[in-house]
Amino acid sequence: MNMRGIGFLCGGLLVLTCFGQAQAAIEVKTPPICLSQPRSADCAAQTRRALNERMTHLYHLELQKVMGTYTERRLDHAQNLWRRWANAECEFRNGPPDWPNAAWSTRQDDCLSGMIRRRIAQLDGFLHCSGATCPPK
Repeated sequence: MNMRGIGFLCGGLLVLTCFGQAQAAIEVKTPPICLSQPRSADCAAQTRRALNERMTHLYHLELQKVMGTYTERRLDHAQNLWRRWANAECEFRNGPPDWPNAAWSTRQDDCLSGMIRRRIAQLDGFLHCSGATCPPK
């Protein structure tokens, strides 16, 4: 997510502080394969899986926060649509799968990792929002 988007999520003067929080939320333990083979298909896939786990964790935390409200249904619907959109967007960018091509899989995993990083920052922003910066309940 760019600085402008984070500023919008966090509200004006808190950009640097909130940017640090968003970055911390995105940090995921580097898969061991990435230390020895940073550009490999396995590294890309394991990174995507680790980011997806982090995103899912933040999604569930936010879901618990809004449990029992209309926002719960909106969040669930938004997350399901976001997943479909991210997959479609990356497939559009990379073209249709040409199995068993590891290069396509790596590009797809890298694209999805970027999308997931931005979604993690959004979900983290929702978790740490206050007042008018929170989605209405």
